[in-house]
Amino acid sequence: MTDRARVVIIGAGIVGASTAYHLAQSGCTDVLVVDQGPLFDTGGSTSHAPGGVFQVNYSKTMTEFARYTTQLYSGLESDGLPAWYPVGSLEVAWSNERLIDLRRKLGVARSWGVAADLLSPQHANDLIPLLSSQIQGALHVPSDGIARAVRAVEAMASDSESMGVEFVGNVVVTGFDIVDGRIRGLQTSKGPIEAEQILIATGIWAPTTGAMAGITIPLIPMQHQYAVTTPLEQLAGETEEVRHPVLRHQDRSMYFR
Repeated sequence: MTDRARVVIIGAGIVGASTAYHLAQSGCTDVLVVDQGPLFDTGGSTSHAPGGVFQVNYSKTMTEFARYTTQLYSGLESDGLPAWYPVGSLEVAWSNERLIDLRRKLGVARSWGVAADLLSPQHANDLIPLLSSQIQGALHVPSDGIARAVRAVEAMASDSESMGVEFVGNVVVTGFDIVDGRIRGLQTSKGPIEAEQILIATGIWAPTTGAMAGITIPLIPMQHQYAVTTPLEQLAGETEEVRHPVLRHQDRSMYFR
């Protein structure tokens, strides 16, 4: 591991890897990325991400971010396996109030240039046979999909490394070197590293990492339920890893893939 870099990124999850990738694409390749876990299934949020990518948002900026993500991931693969499955998405309405909201979201999608349609319950069931006939309708965005987050990280890291970026796992940051209010480097379990700039991309550990530098990062870790079923009889015979659209049921605060 190098002991100096222009930029050190702490965290090799999706944020850290993407930042390194885009820095390298922009010509900044004197970059070191370290992570406390093994590369690249590091054990953080990226390693546990279900991978649903939904582009339609009332914020045009967030929509553009998501649209760029789908375009970027569609060209990434790791060990011959894709990082992106463009299977589309369905957001279902269980109530009439939600159906009204989906009509509003349809207008937003078309305003932002995202192709979308409002489907009848029957048409939605054609896409996902497990759907209840009691839904009121569904917003269908064909260009949404499912990302395999760790594969995306592996692919971006590989491209970054080919341009000179270094990734090192099992490195624990223990402190920062700050002189006259400016960062000069950091201390790690594998020795000190000099750096001109440091990016904290440690996800749920960001408040702890920031505290070592004397800064407050306003982030609170949140938990939610994640269930994996046994094989379903209704899906017997499926041979593809991902085929059906990713489903959101906002009336029950859940998603399904």
